[in-house]
Amino acid sequence: MLIRKHRQAFVLAGLTLFAGCEKSLPTAPAELTSGIVIYEHSNYMGASAHVTEDIKNLEDVQGPCIKSESNGTRNVWGDCISSIRVAPGWRATIYRDDGYDGDRLDVTQDVPNLQLVPGDCSKGGFNDCVSSIRVIRP
Repeated sequence: MLIRKHRQAFVLAGLTLFAGCEKSLPTAPAELTSGIVIYEHSNYMGASAHVTEDIKNLEDVQGPCIKSESNGTRNVWGDCISSIRVAPGWRATIYRDDGYDGDRLDVTQDVPNLQLVPGDCSKGGFNDCVSSIRVIRP
């Protein structure tokens, strides 16, 4: 019984430590003056995150979509973006694969629905297929 309690405490501590290692992003600001804002759903709905720096792998960033793994699940932004807002003068390049690889799209203005953008994602266009982002300052 004592060993079981210690094992449970160890597992819980490990999960807490793992969850603490995930990077998180601030939500959308009231007025967008810098960077871009990514949204979970089209038409700027659902969870949002304000991005002002490059992100090599959105799987490393805590977000609203559930990713199943052999040791459980975690919430990430990888393959979870459906719309984007862009601050005046800023732009971004979104990539289908992590490490800034694969199909890409240069974003210079707001995109209310990534499903309507040309691309070969199984969900249409670039919808729910973005894995890395480069943000370009003015």
